[in-house]
Parts: sequence; structure tokens; C-alpha cells
Amino acid sequence: MKRDGALVDDSAPYGQIREHEIETRGPEQAPVFQDKAALRLVWNDYRKAEQWIEDKSWALNWRENDILYQSPRTIESWGSGATKANVRRFTVAKHVNTLVPTMMSGVFYDSPPFQARPYPGTTEATQRARMALYGALLNEIDFEGTCEEGVECQTLNGTAVFKYGWATTTEIRKTRVRREAAQHIELPLQSTPLHVPTRESDDFVVKRERVKKNRPFFEFKRLGTVFPAPGWRNANQIHKAKYIVEKQYLTFEDINKLRKQDDYHIPSEEELKGFFFPVTPTTTTESDIAQTQVANSVVHHAEREDQTDTEDPLGAPIAFIERWDKWNVMAMLEVKGRKLLIRNSEHLFGHPPYLSCNWWNIQNAGWGLGIGCLVGTEQRLETGTVNAAVNVLSMAVNQTYLRNRGANVPTQQIRQRLGGIIDVDGDVDKAFRILETPQVPAETWAVLQNARDAGESVSGADQAFVQGQLGGRGSSAARTATGAGNIAAASATRIQGPLGKFVKYVLKPFIYALDEMVNEFMPPSEIREILADELGHDFELDMDNFLNARLKYEVLAGARLQAKKAMAQQLPMMIQLLDNPHLVQQLAQTGWVVDVKEFYEMLLEVSEWKNARQLVRPMTDEERQFYQQQSSGPAAQAQAKVAAVQAKGEVDSKLQDQGATQNLASRIFETVLDRAGGMADRNMAEKAISAGMTQ
Repeated sequence: MKRDGALVDDSAPYGQIREHEIETRGPEQAPVFQDKAALRLVWNDYRKAEQWIEDKSWALNWRENDILYQSPRTIESWGSGATKANVRRFTVAKHVNTLVPTMMSGVFYDSPPFQARPYPGTTEATQRARMALYGALLNEIDFEGTCEEGVECQTLNGTAVFKYGWATTTEIRKTRVRREAAQHIELPLQSTPLHVPTRESDDFVVKRERVKKNRPFFEFKRLGTVFPAPGWRNANQIHKAKYIVEKQYLTFEDINKLRKQDDYHIPSEEELKGFFFPVTPTTTTESDIAQTQVANSVVHHAEREDQTDTEDPLGAPIAFIERWDKWNVMAMLEVKGRKLLIRNSEHLFGHPPYLSCNWWNIQNAGWGLGIGCLVGTEQRLETGTVNAAVNVLSMAVNQTYLRNRGANVPTQQIRQRLGGIIDVDGDVDKAFRILETPQVPAETWAVLQNARDAGESVSGADQAFVQGQLGGRGSSAARTATGAGNIAAASATRIQGPLGKFVKYVLKPFIYALDEMVNEFMPPSEIREILADELGHDFELDMDNFLNARLKYEVLAGARLQAKKAMAQQLPMMIQLLDNPHLVQQLAQTGWVVDVKEFYEMLLEVSEWKNARQLVRPMTDEERQFYQQQSSGPAAQAQAKVAAVQAKGEVDSKLQDQGATQNLASRIFETVLDRAGGMADRNMAEKAISAGMTQ
């Protein structure tokens, strides 16, 4: 909701906000700040938050981390002017560039790097559509590249900050169309005409069309450009800060684009152009933190954002300061001493749209510690020890010579050379010899190894299982599966903490935020357009179910690779089970059927094939007609006759079986009767004999 349509201009927005300049509207609505009060709020909170973090930056070692990462050369010399040893060690850089690819490969195993589990009421088609849509959107905004940039900062400096949101842009879409249509020739015995290209039909012209696009954005923010409230102490949850102020530098084109966004009040182009003439540097420079992060005196960086790097007057930087809190967003421009409020409105996110993650947390603080602070001591120790040892070795290589005073004093400098001869007076051994040089202590190499091991144990960049090389000759750590598994598990455990923070506090919250932004801001026509490119134009989307879908998003990271391996092992058993005719018949009796196409898509998902649309597709009209002809043709009739003969044979076989069964039963019955009659005659004879003997 925009507060005021007037452009507030104040060269000195200082002082306290008065009571009548704030309108409260209950606990469920945002308080309303008058525009002049909003301008003072943005400027004063920016100065307070920036000053606080600049005072604390020395404790977080951000500048020192930057120097350790690039390890610049230092110039030291002996008293004679000869340069001392200056061996550069990149321990911090090695750990960072070892850990970051390992973490990224564990998360971005697929596109998109998560799984959606539908709640009851959400169809599988909707779940598949959401996954396809988000995969396309994340690829379009280079989500993986932005995350990698942030993970590098998280690893080196201890904290990474991201910002997300929604933007409406207009782009020129080019399509190429024929100047004239190709000729169509009707041919006998063919249902489709013959297309004959001509020179005119092969002449294509470019058609330009302005297309409005609604897309999310996801940005990594450099340290020293985002200033949370000094009281922020929720580690990995920067959105819980009372307010967040961000400062960046915009050109004429950048400010002009803000006209397309709601709630921005931008001066006219003529007035805006006047801000850039005459060409003068902006009066609000980068913070000390940001300047040290891009300083070029000792280490290399790009030019500072507050410096003009072009002769184009409209390309000069103007300070843009934006303040977010739970309800409101306020923005101002600072140019030539003038402060102009260009935005004062509510937002719909419910909290500042910023995300953060730490490497190691600090108690009672929002910022964290990174590899630069944790491993920097080992790099300094290793650098000092190696350079001291090299200095000793250089003294042994460039020996110091002793000579006897008096007669052997040369009139000029004597240069050493191969095959050279030096004339001396008296005994050669006493007149001229080499000074005995000190030896490098054997403990020096043990100190270097201990420093290297200590750094790896802290960071988790294990030499064997993360860097890809074993410790040295004779190492038996990975000779057995148990030993290799234990070491790899220990290394993974140390990495799992920072990786889990990135997933829990950055990746998953952004997915849920993307879910809400798509429902809130993305037109259904653009959703259908993207899904047509991803799933095919024949994909039918239930928009009601799509917009009211309830999904649970899961990020399994590298564990999903093991899960997919187990799924692949179970597929042969599932195929045998679903191929059982008794199971299919029983399912049909209970009103169920096996969806063959869904099972086929499961096979493609596990096997990582991406051409499901091209491999299984709907029939064309010609193919459907041919199939129907084949179904009703001679082959189908012959097949039907064969089936009838087989059915008749089965009936005859059953009748024969029934007749044989009846004959067998009759014979058995007759046998039983004959046997019963014989038994009766025998009993009567036995009774007669018994009666005669009795008489």
C-alpha cells in the first residue's frame, strides 16, 4: 500500500520522529509513517547500523580473511639490500576451493535440487508440474551460480546473505516467420498435401514482440552492503532482525526500471537526468567494510561501486538505500547532498526478504566465523616457518666468506666464477675460507605437518577423502573398507554442519517463499507457457488444484544418490510383481489398475533419462488411423479365428474331461455294487452253514 504520492526531498533528514508522524492501526496491521518521518527513519537507521558493523568488523576478520585468501607478496630485505625469502602459502584458499565444490555437488545433484511430497488432495500431476515449473525458474535466474557465490563467502568469511523477491520486466522476444507461405500441392492417394518450399517462402523476417515477464529473483549480497539492526543475534536467521538496511549504487537505467515496480515514485526522466549533470561523484561512499573488500592496494578486486568507471554521464553511480522491517519497506536516493524518498509502502512477505547462513555460529551474535579465521593461524604459521627455513637455506647456498686481514685485502670486489683463481698470501686454508652456516632444525618440518593437520581437522577438508590424495608413503588409513569409511564419515560430519545450515536456512526457505510468490504474483498464462515448454503442449494442468496445492519440500542432498541407487535395485522386483497376471486380475476386481505410463516415468527418473516426452507420446491422426485399420484388418480377423478355435478346443477338452470323470465314477460305482452283492451272498452262505452245523 503506497502512503503518499509526493516525492519527499530533504537535504538534512536528521532528528527524532514525532508521535503525530506515526499512525498505529492495531496488532495485525502495519503502522503508517508519514513520508518525512520515513525518510528520517531510513537515513538514521542506515547510519546507525553501518557504524555499528564497521566498529565490529575487526573482530570478524573480514579484511584479514581477504588478505589470507590471496596471500599477497611482502617485501623484506637483509641489511645489505638483498631480498629475504617470500614464499606465498594458500592454505585458506586451498581449503575454501576444496570445500565449496564438495558442498555444491552434494546439494545440486539434480534440477531442481529438491523433492516435493504432495499432501492428500494434491494430485501427482500437480506435484510434477510444480517441480517442472520451479526447475525452469531456478535455471532462468541462475540459482545454482548465485548459491555457489554465497557458499564461497560463507566458507571464507563465516556468513552469507541472500535476498529474494519478485520483479516484473519487459523484454523483446524475437521470432522468425516466412515472408510468404510455402506452396501446397494436393496429391492423389495421400491425405496430407505436399509442401514445396520456394525462394520466397525461404525468406524469413524477424518479428519483434514486447513480452511482459513476471519472475522471481535471488541475489547474493556482499559483506558491507547489508546492515541488519545492531541487536540482531539470531544466527542463520537474518530475517528476524528488527530491520535491515541495504545500500547499493544505481545508474540512470537502473533507477528508470523501478518505474515498472509497484509503490516506487520515480521523478520524471528529465528531472532524473538532471541528477547526473554536472558529473560529480556521489556524496555517500561505500562503507569501510565494503571498501576493504574491494580495495586494490594489497590484493586485487574490481573497482568500487561508488566510483565512476565510464565516461557516460548516465552511468555514474547514485546511492540507493532501502530499509525493510516486518511490515514496511522504505527507499531513498542520495545524490549531491539531496535525500529523496521514493518508496514508503507495505510488503506482503511478513518479514524482510533476506536469508543468511553461517559456517560456525558465535554465541549471542548473528554473524559467524569462517575458514579464514579458523585456518588463518595455520597459514601464517606455515608461511613464517617456511620463509625462515628458506632464509637459512639461502645462506647455505650463498655462503659468507672469511679472509685474513692485511696482505689479502683486495683492491676491488672479487667475483666468484666457475674455474676462477684467487691469489692469496700465506696458507690458503688460513687466508680464505667459507663461514660455517646454520642448519634448518629438523623440528621445523614437524611443525609444518602439525599445522597442516590442524587446519584440515578444523575445516573438514580432509586430505585423503576430500582433496583426493593420501597423507603420504606408508599411510594405511584407507587400506580397509572400515578405515576408509570411518575417515570419510568423520570428514563428512565436519562438512555436514555448514552444509545443513545452508539447506535449512537458505535453500528450503526460498523454496517455500517461491511457492507463495508463484501463487501470489505469477499469471496462469505464464505458468502454462513454461509448463508447455517443460512437459509438452499436451500436458493438462488443473489450475485449481495447482494454486491450492499443499506440498512438503525435502532436500536430501547427496543422500538422494544412495536412495536412487536403492530404488534402481528394487525395479526388477517391481517389474516382476506388476507383470503377475493374478495380481493384475485381483486389482481389476477391486477397481484398481496399474498405470503403465506412470511406472515408465519412474524408470526414466531413476535412470536419469530426460527424454520422456519424446520417447512416449500421443499418436498422430495417421498413426491412430493405421492402428484402427490393423485392428479391423485380415490379421485381426485371423487372430480372432485363432482365438475362437482355441476357445472351442478348451471347451471340447473340458467336455472330454467331464465325460472321462463320469465314466470313471460309473465304473467305481458298479465295482462297489458288485463287491457289495458278493459280500451279501457270502454272508448268507455263512449263515446257512452255521445253521446246518447247529442242527
